Amino acid sequence: MVLENSFPPDERVENEIDILLKNGFQITLVCTKRVGKCETEEQGNLTIRRIPLSEFIYKSGAVALEFPFYFNFWQKQLSCILKQTRFDAIHLHDLPLVKVCSSLAAEFRVPLVCDYHENRPEIMKMYRHVQIFPGKWFISVSRWLKYQLKETQKSDRLILVTEEAKDYYVNNYGLDQRKIIVLPNYIALDRFRKLIPETGLQPVENKDFTVVYFGDTGIRRGTLTILDAAEKLKDKNIRFLVIGTSREQNLLVKKAVARNLDNVTFTGWVSPAEAMKLISMADAGVCPFLRNIHHDTTYANKMFQYMALGKPVIVSDCTAQANFVRTEMCGLIFKAGNADELCDRIISLTNQKEYNLLSRNAFACVKDKYNWETFGSRLIELYADLTNPFI
Repeated sequence: MVLENSFPPDERVENEIDILLKNGFQITLVCTKRVGKCETEEQGNLTIRRIPLSEFIYKSGAVALEFPFYFNFWQKQLSCILKQTRFDAIHLHDLPLVKVCSSLAAEFRVPLVCDYHENRPEIMKMYRHVQIFPGKWFISVSRWLKYQLKETQKSDRLILVTEEAKDYYVNNYGLDQRKIIVLPNYIALDRFRKLIPETGLQPVENKDFTVVYFGDTGIRRGTLTILDAAEKLKDKNIRFLVIGTSREQNLLVKKAVARNLDNVTFTGWVSPAEAMKLISMADAGVCPFLRNIHHDTTYANKMFQYMALGKPVIVSDCTAQANFVRTEMCGLIFKAGNADELCDRIISLTNQKEYNLLSRNAFACVKDKYNWETFGSRLIELYADLTNPFI
């Protein structure tokens, strides 16, 4: 497995590693090293190899298509590891290193599995450093889109997070749908239960109705819509709890202070266990993402964390999450960026009868169907069938 980021934490990667290990696989995970972590770690059949990156190499990743220092660095590091051990497959997480891994897969004659957590070029369009100098001059989103189209074709299997993402790659890239498996960002119930006791599901009486947001607080996630709704609901017994941080956190806090939004609380970063405790004491979870190709074709892990704690979800009309909520009747949908509609949905949930129905549906569908224990077997099936070339 190849992961450009540090590890842990990465819940999706952890879930995949867990089920592979339980089914007898041996894994070497190659990732980047952060301060305080050892370069080599052995955990039974899992070996973690952490690669130190200089500041120059790290930053060169954004312009790898223009200046190949980043690709050359990883090519050398991964080639050395592949020469030391005979592997049966390369499993790459996310887009940037697909060129490197497809080249190594051909050289060492092993299949390549690409596991896209996101549509990276579509997200890059919203990165501030891509929109301003010097990134605007040196980082070409159009080149990354062409790179994704060309290099993804070289994978033997492609793992995506939603059926909507699968349709996108089949319809726009002409990929054989038999090569694609959908492995959503569902939670692993066993690990989740360790974060919070069952008593966390009990409601807290005599308090304001609390809507919680958990995760990256970047503007593209629709966090400004939360502030707009909070301003409109200042005279109601409704509060907003924003758990998490981002590069734009200070901007959000300043806007909340400037608008005197004393019904909004920012916690900043907290541990996963503390986050789950706070969510369990809230009433509903919100996923207010702004619409774009990426958000239309993915699920946020937070949606399933909310539901696992019995919280109805309020989601923007991004295609994948809206389709899920509509099908499972586990929450309400509003038009992305429309604070008035968000307010209406929140007020609607203060009706106890509607709330109880959606809460029960939310909890039941994660407990009984949409969890890693149920869907993780797809990964084992992929590897069992990996030698089939579909010719």
